[in-house]
Amino acid sequence: MKVALLGAPASGKTELSLALKSFFQSYHIPLEVLDSPDIQTLAQEDVALLCGLDLSPSNETQSVADHAIRASLHTQGIGFQVVYGQGAQRLQNALFCLATQLPQWAHALRRSDIPVRWTGPCETCGDGLCEHQLFTQLVSNKK
Repeated sequence: MKVALLGAPASGKTELSLALKSFFQSYHIPLEVLDSPDIQTLAQEDVALLCGLDLSPSNETQSVADHAIRASLHTQGIGFQVVYGQGAQRLQNALFCLATQLPQWAHALRRSDIPVRWTGPCETCGDGLCEHQLFTQLVSNKK
């Protein structure tokens, strides 16, 4: 099984590729990392990660390349996940993506859960129970 890292120029794919290779070697995980492979050569069981355009303001060249990669993946019927983040955060996000797609390695790849920042009622979620609680609280506060 292979992990294909794809991305537009200056999307951080090579840095992420090196970080993943190092991580896999450290933990003796036998996954091969491919930096910018030919999409035509990927098998359905391979995992594709696309580096997001969040490292710097994207330009037209990057946007066109990103769109072409996405279109090619869709044409080939290959599912993919987009990885965002800076430095170690990007590596952790990539490992999380891999853990969801490779359950046999989830124990070694799983990141710690991100803490929930908001647990109150939400104005825009559209959940009927949530809306009822929100309006009930608003009405009770006016009395």
